[in-house]
Amino acid sequence: MNYELSKVSRGIRNNNPLNIRRNPANKWLGLRPVQADPSFCQFVSMEYGLRAAIKLMRNYIRNGANTPRLIITRWAPPGENQTDSYVQHACQRAGLDPDKPVSCWDDLRKLIKAMSWIESRYEPTDSELDEARRPYRPSPLPSLIGRGGECLGSWRR
Repeated sequence: MNYELSKVSRGIRNNNPLNIRRNPANKWLGLRPVQADPSFCQFVSMEYGLRAAIKLMRNYIRNGANTPRLIITRWAPPGENQTDSYVQHACQRAGLDPDKPVSCWDDLRKLIKAMSWIESRYEPTDSELDEARRPYRPSPLPSLIGRGGECLGSWRR
């Protein structure tokens, strides 16, 4: 392995800044043809890794895990993480209340940026996240994340 590449976090090497674990049931778009990492997904570009994270978090929210605390607890369960510390640091970095529902794209974007920093020491730009989110707009289902920063009255439709 290249010495410089070995200094880069696993999430960055895998284009998976939130360290999404491999699961044969998940057929993510943009997976590398060969998955050399035994534990975490490897994507062909950062956009696909961010897209998968957005999709997972939207599913969490749709299924009731709609606050930063609930999202992070599901993302990084206490049995294998210091979840309370993760929640505290992510919410402090994002400027979010851990127990207030995430009801708009701006809040979800802030949370993803904070979680990405904690997981991989990488903070995606707003434009990177907006671009990664783009494939969802033509979905036949009602959008759960509004355009720009507008907040939606309910994530459940």
